Amino acid sequence: MTTSTIHWPALIQHLGDAELALLNDAAAFATWPMPTTSTRLIDATGQILIPSPDKHLTVNGQATLSEILTLIRQHALLEGVCCTSKLGAASIPEAFAILASLIKD
Repeated sequence: MTTSTIHWPALIQHLGDAELALLNDAAAFATWPMPTTSTRLIDATGQILIPSPDKHLTVNGQATLSEILTLIRQHALLEGVCCTSKLGAASIPEAFAILASLIKD
């Protein structure tokens, strides 16, 4: 699978860690350093992809908006945001916009 099948932006989740990253486009993915831990990429449609060390992507299911919001709430809690249970979105792109506002440069 190539990155052209990814609907950007996409979030990166390191399994077992509440920290999330957000990649805005294929160029960001190309320069993203591959971690040594289990990682999954969730694109703007909720498609779950598992990257291999050479950045080959394997489709591994579909995340729901509810699942994505849970990840974002956990990340927000890690960032010290209060009232994370009130974070909500009507769509996955809206949820990603919330995540973008939470990620510190």
